[in-house]
Amino acid sequence: MTPGSTNAVRRVLREDHLGASTFVEKGWNLIANGSFEEAEAVLLHALELAPSDVRGRAMLGWARMRQGLYDEAQELFANLLSENSLHAMVRVNLGYVCFRKGDLARAADLLTHASRHARDPKAALYACFYLGLLLAAEENFIGAESCFRRTVFLAPSFIEGYYELGRAQLAAGHATDARETWKLGHQVNRFNIWGKRCAEALRVADRGEKSISYS
Repeated sequence: MTPGSTNAVRRVLREDHLGASTFVEKGWNLIANGSFEEAEAVLLHALELAPSDVRGRAMLGWARMRQGLYDEAQELFANLLSENSLHAMVRVNLGYVCFRKGDLARAADLLTHASRHARDPKAALYACFYLGLLLAAEENFIGAESCFRRTVFLAPSFIEGYYELGRAQLAAGHATDARETWKLGHQVNRFNIWGKRCAEALRVADRGEKSISYS
């Protein structure tokens, strides 16, 4: 064994994956609740303990992309895919980054394929949700509504799905359906950031405004 490889082994042995896992799990909970900046800080700490942790690196890219830091997230995802080209969740999040950066064809390809990924339910869920966002951006509100309906069917506690479903319904001219969707989203979890946004969307709709639509 060469001196360089010996040092590499020592670095790996010093990594505290068990300690890092606690912070990775906390980072995921923060992402799920929409607290992306806090998630980034927690995940950076996790990676200080275990720099090679794949889940921590993937979550860090996720937290950054939801803050609009698309170049940084894309670099992380590219590195991860160079190590494992079949990492389903990373491919899904890369699809979201492509969508936000305007590469709609590649985004649609990545997300459509991943939405059928039976072996990774979380990847399939988020691929379906992101595909709904892409379709809504293209003003295909019927297609978007179908994706968001599947999202909340697969994960009834995924409040952001209700919020976006309501927006798609409102944009499609189905104001009554949108109000019912937001009401349900708020009822599922009124303390979640997206539950609060559902409540705000209801208040806006009650005032006769349409600022939360896609128009």
